[in-house]
Order: sequence, then structure tokens, then C-alpha cells
Amino acid sequence: MNISRHHSRSLGVLFLLPFFAYGIGTALVTSALKDPEQLAEQRTLFVGGALLLLLNSLLVVGIGVLFFPILRERSPGIAVAYVCTRVMEALTLIVGVVFLLCILQLGDSAQGQTTPEWMPLLNLLSKGNFWAYQIAMIILGAGSVAFCMSLYRSRLLPALLPLVGAVGYGFLALGAVLELFGLPWGIFFSGPGGLFELFLGGWLITRGGRTVTPAVAA
Repeated sequence: MNISRHHSRSLGVLFLLPFFAYGIGTALVTSALKDPEQLAEQRTLFVGGALLLLLNSLLVVGIGVLFFPILRERSPGIAVAYVCTRVMEALTLIVGVVFLLCILQLGDSAQGQTTPEWMPLLNLLSKGNFWAYQIAMIILGAGSVAFCMSLYRSRLLPALLPLVGAVGYGFLALGAVLELFGLPWGIFFSGPGGLFELFLGGWLITRGGRTVTPAVAA
């Protein structure tokens, strides 16, 4: 299958943009929550961050959609599973954003005046966003291992790259599970998977996928 340069570059951009969207969005939301009692005054900052987080969800669905015709040629089941993985990841992250927007509503209701129930509710909603993110990473990590192995068998990429991706996604899911059990190791375990996506995005933009024959089956 010959992957067009436009298709390849579009995929590469979609792999890179979520890092900026989620990273900047998280930074804006975190900055607004530094002084939660004044959250109403930081509304624009907070909403801007939440919108970037929602944009991230749309981008990850786009990755699954654009990879579908590539994977379908060799692994129809994995192609469908990968799209479902990305959609489920996106929906779970959106649930996390809903928790954040509930914090904004809570801040608007408080109007700068805290009550005994205010901080526990804030902590509960923040924890909900944390749980949603970790579950999304478990879904992404577990669902992307087969995706990487399909890329390896199809020879669309250098052999080492999808193997590193499979290991990285496995570690990503493991790190998220550890986070849910209260072990703050997720940031370390997410490194290999994150680097894989960055490298894959750069590779697709600059080099593109290889042309392979239908004889190479998944």
C-alpha cells in the first residue's frame, strides 16, 4: 500500500499536536486552580485550558480515523480496535474535562466565599479528573500494543520503531495502574510511550511510511 505524503504528514501532525494541546491546556487549568477561591476571576484562563483539553480529544480520534484505512488492508480487526481505543480514550478524557468544568461552576457559586463543603468538593472533582486521565491512559496503552505489532508486521515503519512503541504503551498502561493504586510512578512509565509518539510523528512528517506489497500480512 502506498501512503500518500499528505496522509503521512497529516498523521504526523496529529501525533504531535495533542502534546501541545494537552500540555498547554493542563498548564492553564493548573495555573487557574492555584488560588481556587479566586477561580471566578480566572475564568477565561480556565475555560481556555479546558477547550484545549477538548481539542486534544478530537485530535486523538483523528489519529485512529486516519490510521484506519492503513491498518484495514492487513488487520481489519486491529484497525477497528484501534479506532475504538482512540474513541474510548477521547471520551474518558472528556469526562475528566467535565469534572474540571464542574469545578468552574463551583467557583462561580462560591463567589470568593468558601464554605466547609467547598474544599472537599474541589478535591473530589480534581480527583475525578485525575482518575479519568489515568483510565484513559490505561485504555490507550492496552489498546495500542496490538496496533504497534500490526505496524511491525506490515513493515510500514523501521522494525525497531513499532517494537519500542509496543513496549512504551505497555509501560504507559502499567504506570497508570500504579497511579490508581497511589504509587506516583506514572510519569516515569509514560516516558517511552510519549517519546515513541513524538518520534513517530516526526518520522511520518519527514520520511513517511514505507510502500509495501499486499503479500506482507498482519
